Amino acid sequence: MGEEFGKSGLYIDDLYTLRVIDPEVANETNELKDECERFTEKLTDFRRIIDQFANIIEVFAAEVDQEKMRAVGVQNMLKTFSKQRESEQQQIQSEIIEKMVELDKLKIEYQYLQRIESEQQEMIDNFYQNQ
Repeated sequence: MGEEFGKSGLYIDDLYTLRVIDPEVANETNELKDECERFTEKLTDFRRIIDQFANIIEVFAAEVDQEKMRAVGVQNMLKTFSKQRESEQQQIQSEIIEKMVELDKLKIEYQYLQRIESEQQEMIDNFYQNQ
């Protein structure tokens, strides 16, 4: 009798319920549906994990950019300090040269004044000797 129904496209399942579809095909369809739902859940979980990963990467990228900017700022500050130091060093060198020139002038003036003092002392001594 099951064969007669099968020819007309009607089937009887294990519970003796009349079906329009073959019970094996219905079971396979239900299994496929369950498997598709599990696959969809896995895809949803995967998408959630990817979104979390993307957020972590964005935060990390922002931190990297911030650190790069800080490093560039420090590098620029070091260059500025280096240029300031060179400028100060040049200024000190020119002050040293000025002071050396002034020292040489003062030495010459001192020698001149010593010579004058010596001449005056000689004149005084001559004056006292002549009196």
